[in-house]
Amino acid sequence: MGSPAESPHAEYDRWIARRERWGARFALFGRTVFAIVAVVLTVALVVLLIVTLIDVAQPRVWGTFTQTGCEASARRGCRPFGTWASDDRTIVWSHVYLNGWTDGSGRTRAAYQPTALLGSDVVNAPVFTFAGPVLTGFLLVWWGVVVLRTAASWGYIAFPRSRWLGGRGGPRKRQGTLGIRGSFRRQYRQSLARAGAEDSRAEP
Repeated sequence: MGSPAESPHAEYDRWIARRERWGARFALFGRTVFAIVAVVLTVALVVLLIVTLIDVAQPRVWGTFTQTGCEASARRGCRPFGTWASDDRTIVWSHVYLNGWTDGSGRTRAAYQPTALLGSDVVNAPVFTFAGPVLTGFLLVWWGVVVLRTAASWGYIAFPRSRWLGGRGGPRKRQGTLGIRGSFRRQYRQSLARAGAEDSRAEP
């Protein structure tokens, strides 16, 4: 008895299998790279948050900042710099940057932290006294949400009834190119089955 005839769709099935294998490899590579970046960036943000919290507890010397110029900055547009003098006039800086802004006269109250780990060449306006840990903490929370949503979309974790983190009841499956959810092979098989069912119904 001879071997059974090969399915007319065997070549297509092999092509689909190869495509799915390569797609899985690329997906695994991309997810691995994202995981490495996520870990590195998360650790960096945590360290930065700890440093800013340490700086908040450092002593402050209050004084007056007088703006003498503005330095072009890609992030801020214009970064003011000028002269800062402590209230007792024991510390005077002729070129120091300001975190914040001045009033119409170009002057503002500002604090200097001599023992700060970050920003030893800047003074902070009152509204920016606690800006470091607040902004860093907000950025860390935002990045954590991005990582969790990404992991949920890949099916690694699930957040039931949580559209904010990963969708309701887990990640939503994407619609296939043939209108069927699932792999290309399943789409192809089900499209043939639907076409066959329609043909059988059309026959008298």
